[in-house]
Amino acid sequence: MSTFSGLEIAKRALFAQQASLYTTGHNIANANTPGYSRQRVNLEATSPYPYPSVSNGGQAGQVGTGVVGSSIERLRERFLDLQYRGIYKDVGEHEARADALEKVEIIMNEPSDKGFRYVMDEFWNSWQKVSQPSAEYPTRETVIQKGKALTETFNAMDRELKELQQDFDEQIKTRAEQLDTLVKEIASLNKQIGELVPHGYVPNDLYDKRDLLVDKLSKMFDIDVETVAIDVQGKKVDGAVNIKLKQPSVDLVTGNTAADISAEPAAAPSDKLANGNTRHVLNIGGTVLDAANSPVGGEISGLMQSRDTAISSYINKIDTLASNLIKEVNAAHGKNFFSGTGARDIGVAISDPNDVANNSGEPGNNDIAKAVYALKHKSVTFTVGGNNTSTTFDEFTRSIVSTLGNETEAAQNSRENAILITKQIDMSRQSISGVSPDEEMSNMIKFQHAYNAAARTVTVIDEMLDKVINGMGVVGR
Repeated sequence: MSTFSGLEIAKRALFAQQASLYTTGHNIANANTPGYSRQRVNLEATSPYPYPSVSNGGQAGQVGTGVVGSSIERLRERFLDLQYRGIYKDVGEHEARADALEKVEIIMNEPSDKGFRYVMDEFWNSWQKVSQPSAEYPTRETVIQKGKALTETFNAMDRELKELQQDFDEQIKTRAEQLDTLVKEIASLNKQIGELVPHGYVPNDLYDKRDLLVDKLSKMFDIDVETVAIDVQGKKVDGAVNIKLKQPSVDLVTGNTAADISAEPAAAPSDKLANGNTRHVLNIGGTVLDAANSPVGGEISGLMQSRDTAISSYINKIDTLASNLIKEVNAAHGKNFFSGTGARDIGVAISDPNDVANNSGEPGNNDIAKAVYALKHKSVTFTVGGNNTSTTFDEFTRSIVSTLGNETEAAQNSRENAILITKQIDMSRQSISGVSPDEEMSNMIKFQHAYNAAARTVTVIDEMLDKVINGMGVVGR
């Protein structure tokens, strides 16, 4: 064994502890970096001396030759990533749906004491007062004012619900741009990783960047992620990831190639939003995602369902209620009380209180007012989405409000449950991948002491060699 072997052992120790210190510093520097995974230098003892051989002379045993940092490992659990992405899509979907229904509640001012149902009740109650034999001019004026309050409420709800539907269409367009950027960034990282891995490098920081982007993508879509392994000197190392939308099955990223994603107008000219504007669909590499072929799970699915189903259903319900109210009240009143055809343009056609429930030639006859008030509990056929429902105005109004409340509560519960599960899984991920400053400081002290000891070893061996070189063979001089 060479006289200078001790210096080589000490040198290897210095390099190994130095690499561990630098990696610890890198961890501390990225303690608050989103998506960063804690890294660790794997230290291994180098091959001892001498190697077993027929020509080797016998000796007590093999002598160690030091240490080497064999690799820098990224601490991450793939199974937890799979779990996280599987539930994160539900967060995206339920957040979008809950957001839509909460905004519908705000538009209807429900639940509250002065909301839509209150305005309807006030309108019916004003007719009940007019139906009394002693109803005077001010009472009839109240009917007109309550009618105007109701029509203005209908107008406002119709306008704001259509604006909300337009807003969700704009969100889909924005998400399409974000998706296109995401998949192209992932494909670019695949290319960079593919150029480094075959040469023996393990690009941990690039892996982290890519995993963070895949996490973001998993909130928008329910996806399958396949990692392609690359053989490097007999070891399997992670290479590119291929990402596919589960349902419908569409390739998003394949190796270094990303699908082109854009929002485009729906193909059918009649396929419009409720306000008559263009409704947009998603085009992924030539595959169109719309109401007939919508993605299952994820924020995009939630936005599309909210725009095309949830918000649209309440626009139709409010319009159906208004159109039936116009028809039935005008028929019972004789002279048109309401103008318009639906929630968009409903208005009060009467301006003179004397024209309210005016039974010509029969002063004190309140049959018209009674007939109008009776409509509150009269069974009427309401058609919503092609389905006919026979119920009263009062029950239909209450069903709109109660259904909205139940749907909103269910969406909020689903959102909170999904967020809670996601947080729990992320906590498990962070327990493995997250950086603990206290732990890293402890490691830093440990590696610093080891580095100092290795440096001291160099000094000791240098003194030994100095004694051999300069102190031996000079006796008697």
